[in-house]
Amino acid sequence: MSHLIELKNAYKIYNPGENEVRALDGVDLCIDRGEYVAIVGQSGSGKSTLMNMLGLLDVVSSGTYILDGKDINDMDDDELSTIRNKEIGFIFQGFNLIPSLTAKGNVELPLIYRGMKAEEREKLSTEALKRVGLDKRMNHLPSEMSGGQQQRVAIARAVAAKPPVILADEPTGNLDSGSGKEVMRIINELWAEGRTIILITHDDKIAQKAHRVIRISDGKIIEDYINEDIVPDKVNA
Repeated sequence: MSHLIELKNAYKIYNPGENEVRALDGVDLCIDRGEYVAIVGQSGSGKSTLMNMLGLLDVVSSGTYILDGKDINDMDDDELSTIRNKEIGFIFQGFNLIPSLTAKGNVELPLIYRGMKAEEREKLSTEALKRVGLDKRMNHLPSEMSGGQQQRVAIARAVAAKPPVILADEPTGNLDSGSGKEVMRIINELWAEGRTIILITHDDKIAQKAHRVIRISDGKIIEDYINEDIVPDKVNA
């Protein structure tokens, strides 16, 4: 069976020439369906650049990236946007909710972009909010919710259309410890259901909640190992 994600000899080079910066420096990475992977590194390590590549928010300078059997290297911006919307659910540190939309409206927005009919959007958005425990907060605006609740809305938005990949960028970074534990519990549940989780973090404690840990430094993968003791029903943030 082919890998879900294949990154081969990937480089991301800024200012090519004498003063070039290799944000990614010959990265090879494969991720299979159903894996729970943490990519960990400090500021400037290349982890954010790698996240942008994996999430189709940027493209490599050279190398190959295949996502779910699709070679994305030669796609234009519209094609990348379409693939990104169908294949990847994003959870951001800053929530990235639309202030004027309710929780339900925020979850429905990417479904509108996918061209779904109103009835299907209603069903999927309601199911997603219920699963993160916000069935009684669907009609509240972000300003009427706590940070933890806003992040749960962001998770519902990411998972509503059931994309094969969930990409979480420092998902607990702006949360108190209690809300952070709840978010990590939900992410673990998603893994238990068979979703592919890619978690970007600078925090080793958060990284250790993942089944597989990839450490990046100076644009290179320096460590890649399996946490044998981590299984879906045992993880507690």
